[in-house]
Amino acid sequence: MPNNVLSIGDGTTALLALIGLGGLIGLGEGLRRWGAPAATTRRLVHVGVGLFVAVTPLVFTRPLPVYGLAVVFIFVNITARTRHWWAGIHEARPESWGTVALPLSVLPAMALTWSADPDRLVAFQVAYLVLALADPAASWVGERRGPEASLGSSTVRGSLTFAAIAFGVAASMLLGSREWALPYGFAVATGTTLVATLVETISRQGWDNFFVVIAIILVMVPIQEGVLSIMGLGGGLVLGAGFGGLAYWSEALDARGAVAGGLFAVSLVALGGSPWVVPGVVFFGLSSLLTGLTERGQSTETMRRTQGQVLANGGVAWVALAVAAAAPSLKVYSYVAFVGALAAAAADTWATELGQCSSRPPWSLREGRRVPVGTSGAVSVAGTAAALAGAGSVVGAALWMEGPLTAPTGSTVLLLLGAGLAGMGADSAAGAFLQARYRMPGSDALVENPPSERRPVQGWSGIHNNVVNVIGTTTGAVAALLGFGAMG
Repeated sequence: MPNNVLSIGDGTTALLALIGLGGLIGLGEGLRRWGAPAATTRRLVHVGVGLFVAVTPLVFTRPLPVYGLAVVFIFVNITARTRHWWAGIHEARPESWGTVALPLSVLPAMALTWSADPDRLVAFQVAYLVLALADPAASWVGERRGPEASLGSSTVRGSLTFAAIAFGVAASMLLGSREWALPYGFAVATGTTLVATLVETISRQGWDNFFVVIAIILVMVPIQEGVLSIMGLGGGLVLGAGFGGLAYWSEALDARGAVAGGLFAVSLVALGGSPWVVPGVVFFGLSSLLTGLTERGQSTETMRRTQGQVLANGGVAWVALAVAAAAPSLKVYSYVAFVGALAAAAADTWATELGQCSSRPPWSLREGRRVPVGTSGAVSVAGTAAALAGAGSVVGAALWMEGPLTAPTGSTVLLLLGAGLAGMGADSAAGAFLQARYRMPGSDALVENPPSERRPVQGWSGIHNNVVNVIGTTTGAVAALLGFGAMG
């Protein structure tokens, strides 16, 4: 159990923390008013907050007050960002959600480490030290780059800076712990650095403050618990690089999408093994093949899927895999959710692609009439049959591998197929009633992507196709879990 080095109550420590963090924000605002660049004051606050989170296990006796502080700052920072407070933090990157993502990351990070097992705290501390030191250094170097290759907002020079500092932090912390001796500690630090750097490279709008932390913990904790070996991580990285490269070369994914897909493949191989890999390969492979066949003749940029689409279709399944790796006792339930999510994604993809081949237009759930092929929120007999086949491809692959679902019954098969169809149905309903649609200038036609900054004439602003897909895959995972739990 961590020792409270201040020897005072957690309540008093939390109050002092609030005062100290408020003072740090005030210092940033004061420096900004005195002429310091907004990027500099933002980095100052970022470093201070990251270092504070890293040392919380040393100043609190239990994790509950840290959860409380995180929740407070999530809501405070949402309000500040929305109302444009604190120019010293938000002026440099007004589009960034980093001030919200950082305290938000504390909730799962604590749940996976301190709350689960205090012996995992080295992973927690490495994650936040890397975030506090490597991330702002990479940003500073990136701002001073000359013309060079880049991937979105990350540059080669910035990514190399991030990797160098991250490795130094991880190696120092691991070798300072009695559990991680040479050369094992260096190997773990190397694998952790590679994964964290790839995640930082593709993260946008400040969400690296969340995903870098989770990525580091999901490498170090499974290794510490014996769920993941160094050889398994190395093999996963090699195969993931091959998968991402092939997906980009075959024009299935764009650059960011290829990195995200490669990281998903790394996770499947390293943390899951063949029972998780095969359903994932079946989903991605067959879905990409269908998309390629139905969109033949379109431009390469139209055909390539993006990072957002990868996460929208595979993100829920990825979370299920992460839970299984961090909490092996929940592996069966996590696997059920994993299969349900991918079955829903496959059902929606197959319904969308093969539904276009129907001789009759689909039926709109919102308008109650026939609408043009490709309209979101519309269903057809052909599309529903295709959805069943798509869900069946994933469920069949999962059952064939005989993984965590040992000796599945006919009821289990029907449950997983039903979960996939439920996810597809939720996707269609969300597309019909929630997804934003915009009117084209000078026309009555409605489109999903706004031609300019306009208010939607249907649905909710911000609810686009990727959000609809997340709703569908979440429904598939939840339906599978509820059904499996009811079956006993």
